[in-house]
Amino acid sequence: MLVGTRVPRTLDWSPPSNQERWRVWWRGIAASPGSYIRSTVSSGMSHLSNSPRDYGQGWGAFGQRYGNSFLTYGLQDTAAQGMAAAVGYEMRYVQCKCTSVLPRIGHAILWDFVTYNHDGKKVLNWPSLVGGYAVGMLSTTYTPNQKWSAQGIQAGNSAIYFGFASSLLQEFAPSKLFRRRKNQSSLTAPPVTVSPPGTP
Repeated sequence: MLVGTRVPRTLDWSPPSNQERWRVWWRGIAASPGSYIRSTVSSGMSHLSNSPRDYGQGWGAFGQRYGNSFLTYGLQDTAAQGMAAAVGYEMRYVQCKCTSVLPRIGHAILWDFVTYNHDGKKVLNWPSLVGGYAVGMLSTTYTPNQKWSAQGIQAGNSAIYFGFASSLLQEFAPSKLFRRRKNQSSLTAPPVTVSPPGTP
């Protein structure tokens, strides 16, 4: 799939297992194209605005911005999902049970700020918000000449923007994009007919 992991509307929700948490974390930071796309878009915008100026211009500068962006998003995901696991919060996207377009868009927007706790009740998704803004502030330790307040707000807002884009994708993308391909070895083999002894 392109980005993230979702719970389809056709399934009843249940708390994620530890294995599922690890799988979602790994897909979010490295194993899905979406993690690279968001870093490319973010670093491209920073490159166009020449921010931070210390990096300059050119492919080398773009590479520095890309690495900075990829590291920041990875740390944000790690912090958010680590805190979510500690308190038993859902970190997957849960599709809306509704079918109309506008309610589904509203659900995608809302899911940027709420999630389920272990009991299936909607709660403020503070691990995602705290992880986004706190890591943004900490990123000034490896980003030259950036104020922690401005950098934290910018990085936190960016995480929300890309989170909303991810929610929209997971809400409306066809189910076949989220299905795993079956391994050839898992396909059912044709039946083998065994002839009785003495049969030519």
